[in-house]
Amino acid sequence: MLMVSTAICGCGAYGYLNPDFGSGQKHEYYAACFNDIQSTQIVAARKYGIAPLKDRAEAENLIKESQLKHVRSCKNYQLAPMGHSMPYLTNNAAELLTDIGSKFQDSLEAKGMSNYKIVVTSILRTDDDVTRLMKRNRVAVKNSAHRHATTFDISCTQFVPAGLIASTDSGELKKVLAEVLNELRNDKRCYVKYEKSQNCFHITVRK
Repeated sequence: MLMVSTAICGCGAYGYLNPDFGSGQKHEYYAACFNDIQSTQIVAARKYGIAPLKDRAEAENLIKESQLKHVRSCKNYQLAPMGHSMPYLTNNAAELLTDIGSKFQDSLEAKGMSNYKIVVTSILRTDDDVTRLMKRNRVAVKNSAHRHATTFDISCTQFVPAGLIASTDSGELKKVLAEVLNELRNDKRCYVKYEKSQNCFHITVRK
C-alpha cells in the first residue's frame, strides 16, 4: 500500500512534498504521508529535549527551575483533559505548537472557512505516566518521545469552534491541519506520524 501511494503522489524519500489531502482520503493515505516512526522521532527528542523524569514529583522540581514552558489553552489551541501527561514543553516545542495553531487558523481564514482551534491531547509524560498508559493502551511504548518534553499529539477529529459559527466538516478541518503540518515538516521543523488508532498526529520538534 505504501509503495502504491508513493508512486501515485510522488512522495520523496522523506515524505510527501505536494500531497492531495482531500476530505475523502482514507487513513492509509495519511499514514503514508506522515510516517516518521518512533525510532526517528526519539533521536530528535533525546537531542533537543530533557532527560526522562521518574514521576510527577521530579517533574514539579524541574518545572520550578523554569526549564520547561507551561502550555495552556489559548487562542491558537485547546488542551484536552490529560490523565497521562502534563502540559509542559521545551521552549522550541512550545513555539512549534503555537505556530501550528496560528498557521491553521490563518489557513482557515484564507480559505474563507469558519475559525476553529486545534485540540492537543497529550504532551509530557513521566516514566510513571508511561507505565500506567501502557496498561490500557496497546500502542503506547516505554521509550516514548513524550518523555523528553519535545513531543505532543494533536487530534485529527476534534476541533473547537473559536466563534459562534461551527459548520465545517471535521474531514475538511483535518485536511487543512495536514497541509499545515506538511509545510512545517518539509521545512524540517518537525517530525510527524499519523496515528490511526489514536486519531491524532504525533509530532516532535526537530530543533
